[in-house]
Amino acid sequence: RFFGVAPQERAELEPKAYAAIQKALALDMNLPEAYLARGRMMWTPSNRFPHEKAIREYRRALALNPNSAEARAALAQVYGHIGLLDEAVREGQQAGSILPGAPQPPFQTAFALAAGCQYEQALQLHLGLPQGFNSAVVGSATAGILFRLGRKAEAWAKIEEFLKVDPADTGGNLAGMQALLLADAGQQSKAEEKIRQALEKKAAGHFHHAAYTIACAYARLNKPQQALEWLRQTADTGFPCYPMFACDPALNSLRGDPRFVEWLTAMKKQWEQYKATLGG
Repeated sequence: RFFGVAPQERAELEPKAYAAIQKALALDMNLPEAYLARGRMMWTPSNRFPHEKAIREYRRALALNPNSAEARAALAQVYGHIGLLDEAVREGQQAGSILPGAPQPPFQTAFALAAGCQYEQALQLHLGLPQGFNSAVVGSATAGILFRLGRKAEAWAKIEEFLKVDPADTGGNLAGMQALLLADAGQQSKAEEKIRQALEKKAAGHFHHAAYTIACAYARLNKPQQALEWLRQTADTGFPCYPMFACDPALNSLRGDPRFVEWLTAMKKQWEQYKATLGG
């Protein structure tokens, strides 16, 4: 709840979550759900998204229960965020085979496919998700895929559709996506207004997704300094997905900028370290 629904309640809910996990493990050290919960609680902005520690907790949950679809989907989520996309797809698909019909496994699979610029495959999975599931994130992600496929009118329509489901725009993702579409259309002042609206949701757990879309919007506005600042924020706040940075056409205006090239080289080195230590 404090991560994805009510971040303003974090100070109250986080210690309660920690205490419940500790009590569960005191009762049963071999309880896979407790390790799953501990991984989720670790992997938050207040803990600076410690990817390795969260992966360790999820793997421990899976060692105790290999058929935990929830643990596999959670593992897929972290893999996708750090750019281990093959591993994310594998875990997402395995979770889906364990728990057919659940929305989280195909969503995580689609997330990894889109991060690897496999947009058509990701879109088909998104379109199969039930309405109301993770609305602002799914809506903005679907619109982002449509945008990158050149289907901009459909992207706008998708945002409007999901704003009806989540008018509060939890996490600022829909406003961020509106900013990108407006930037692409050359409407700078309107794009920057939407960026300001997105920033009002900065306390959300997954704000790094909106941060990335803001970076893309600035790239489209030919403002490389601001784009790079938001790319750094994206990576530094839990979303260092090198393969996405390397292939996303929304960042093409930055490809010749030596500052972007230097930063992307550093991101690749970090990703290679993740592959060596956490992949497989």
